Amino acid sequence: MLGFDPAGPPPLFEEFFHRIHPDDQAASRERWERAIRDKADFEFGYRIVHPGKGVRDIHVVGHAVLDQSGDLDEFVGTVIDITERKRAEQELRQLVDFVPQVIVVLGPDGNWIHANRVAREYTGLTLEESRPPDVIGRVIHPDDVERMRAERERGLAGSEPFEVDARLLGKDGIYRWFLARYNPLIEEGRVRRWYMSATEIESRKQEEERIRQENARLEERTRIAQELHDTLLQTFQGALLHLGAALDGITQDSPFKPQLDRTLQIMRQGIEEGRNAIQGLRSSGSATSDLVVHLSRFQKELEFQPNIDFRVVVTGRQKQLPRQIQNEIYRIGREALVNAFCHSGAKRVELELEYSDSELRMRIRDNGCGINPQVLEKGRGGHWGLAGMRERAARIGGLVKILSSPMAGTEVQLSIPSNVAFHPADF
Repeated sequence: MLGFDPAGPPPLFEEFFHRIHPDDQAASRERWERAIRDKADFEFGYRIVHPGKGVRDIHVVGHAVLDQSGDLDEFVGTVIDITERKRAEQELRQLVDFVPQVIVVLGPDGNWIHANRVAREYTGLTLEESRPPDVIGRVIHPDDVERMRAERERGLAGSEPFEVDARLLGKDGIYRWFLARYNPLIEEGRVRRWYMSATEIESRKQEEERIRQENARLEERTRIAQELHDTLLQTFQGALLHLGAALDGITQDSPFKPQLDRTLQIMRQGIEEGRNAIQGLRSSGSATSDLVVHLSRFQKELEFQPNIDFRVVVTGRQKQLPRQIQNEIYRIGREALVNAFCHSGAKRVELELEYSDSELRMRIRDNGCGINPQVLEKGRGGHWGLAGMRERAARIGGLVKILSSPMAGTEVQLSIPSNVAFHPADF
């Protein structure tokens, strides 16, 4: 196997040593000298230049035999020609370099032996940089490292295929989710290699997270709906019954009868809107209605100052809005209109809805007395209207700006980017 005459005398070490490939001589000598010095077993590989077969790959395993005094007596071991296996591995490496997927070849201990072209291009690591044992801490997301190490350790301790998912750092600095599948190569009952293929599952993870968040939001909406039903709505219902009973005792010619009748009507409408809001909170559907129609009839429904000039302007082509987006816009618009009709002393109120390619914009203007600058900045104790508008806008990816002065009145501006308003993810 080493190119010496089997019938001749055993070669001296230096004779054998000169058969080793020149590029491997220094490392091989160092390994043998260390084994002799440490009286320790060894296992490593080197190449020889065979006189008849050319360059051959050799794998050697040696066991240290000690005498009764504890001194090194001899090494007993085996020499294996692994040239064909090496060639096969090299061909396999060349083959996996063409596979459009992250593939890594690992030793039985889990250390990287080879990373294919896709793996190197994705991570930006050279083959030498990928081989140190701490490469996991370098390329795996910090939040996933300990879990991945534990799952890998359990899997590598056995001989069955296993899977691990984790976020892998790309050379662009972005972590993406990958599912790594480990498959063992077993020879003579031992795992000789692990072949790991990794598939990007970022979109799947995003979908799983979207569903998880949607379920969490639905649970929270259901809880809020239950609270509203058991507190505010029940209180309004009780007040409605008492008011109705009181009205039964008032004569038709009473000057208070029209006002109380209107109050009763407003309360019934409020209860109906509350029920609709609770139904919306409990539902994850996407049914929509006409936002413009609802906001246009707002003054008439609640009979706010009929002498106020109320105008609705729509520019651009109206587009259908998801229920969640539309509901928040309506609530913001309703709050701004209530403020304009009830508190501004305005003679003119204008609602404008603008649909454009870049954004959806709503403006509500009045020519009233304006808002106190301190109230505009910090709000009024116990009142949450202005803060609520801003919070609702932020919740759907929009922005509310409020401009106000005593001379010019108040303008509430809501803007929502078109990719959010018209093509949104679930909120």
